Amino acid sequence: MTRCPPLVVETDIMIRSIGQISESNMDYSFQCYFRQRWTDERLKFDIRNITEVTLNNLFLSNIWKPNTYFLNGHKSHQHVIPRPNLFVRIRHDGRVYLSRRLTVRAACPMKLNLYPMDRPVCSLVLGSYGYTTNDIIYLWNYGNEESVEVNKDVKLAQFDLMAVEATNYTEYSPLGAFSVLKVFIYFERHLGFFVLQTYLPCSLITCLSWVSFWINRDAAPARVLLGVTTILATAGISMTTREGLPKVSYATALDTYLNVCVVYELAAMIEYAAVNYFTKVLAMEGGKDSDDETEDKATTSAGTDQASNPSDVNGRSVPLTSCSSSTRPKRRYQRPSFCHLFFKCLTGNLKYRSKLRERGNPEQGNAVSDIDVWCRYAFPLTFTIFNISYWLSYLFFL
Repeated sequence: MTRCPPLVVETDIMIRSIGQISESNMDYSFQCYFRQRWTDERLKFDIRNITEVTLNNLFLSNIWKPNTYFLNGHKSHQHVIPRPNLFVRIRHDGRVYLSRRLTVRAACPMKLNLYPMDRPVCSLVLGSYGYTTNDIIYLWNYGNEESVEVNKDVKLAQFDLMAVEATNYTEYSPLGAFSVLKVFIYFERHLGFFVLQTYLPCSLITCLSWVSFWINRDAAPARVLLGVTTILATAGISMTTREGLPKVSYATALDTYLNVCVVYELAAMIEYAAVNYFTKVLAMEGGKDSDDETEDKATTSAGTDQASNPSDVNGRSVPLTSCSSSTRPKRRYQRPSFCHLFFKCLTGNLKYRSKLRERGNPEQGNAVSDIDVWCRYAFPLTFTIFNISYWLSYLFFL
């Protein structure tokens, strides 16, 4: 007994519109005209002056149809309003043409390492549910390059449709070999939304945290409040952007940028902690605490009264002398370098801090810290270098 050759089902797709592409669910949806053609010799007819017959959709229940399904489909349906959206035509030689209007939701696995500068590639896989290549072979009707058509009016708010590719291959499984058709849809994500809503605000907030370098180190409430506010603002933006993403175990490009911004803001807070603890040698700007100032005034007035009328042990007046309290010349104080000061801060040298307090001048108060002066240039410079390397790496090299 000779075996019949496999039935060839010719397919083409017209994509009318593309819906939401969801990163959280890893899927996408689109609406299309799904067309199939095959030959069934049992449907041949010979009627004079009639070569083709258009039939009602109820006729489909009485003929054989290929059980085509979408292998990566999540939820698909055929439109039935106001009537079932399908078209059936039979030619006199048994050639059947079937067109359906479908809305398909299919899986679209994405790698979000480069998000939001990634280029997602979504696929559509279709084949027979039970027939192997011995029974059915699927082919693209107009070849791999022209069988999948996209309507020119298709526009997406967040993506650009770059290209569409179609291919066919044979998939092997324990149940046998199956003929499969596959469509690749290439997208490119728009970056403008993320620049305006995430990158630019986070960059400005990070720059705002550097204002503390110009605030006097004695204004602790102002500098601490500024640092905490910028960190919380950036953390809030980060949590908002992560709501629409799946809980992946790796960092995206957006996560990298936000984390670096938080590190810069945290570094500004730590910088002030070091400045406040290791270089602030006086309690407050302009002198000592108010209680100490009161005691000093009382002591000074008493000393003045005694100095105005000096006397010896017998009560007789003693003439004033013009000699100073100390005849030794004062050693000139050398201002420590930034590296030396930074090393002392990192090591937590308490002895160095005690020496700084001894050298403090109550009349002059706390001068501007060298660490603050250096950070006014170091933070903006390194952040600019980071931005240049970040955008060049993700946009051109990765």
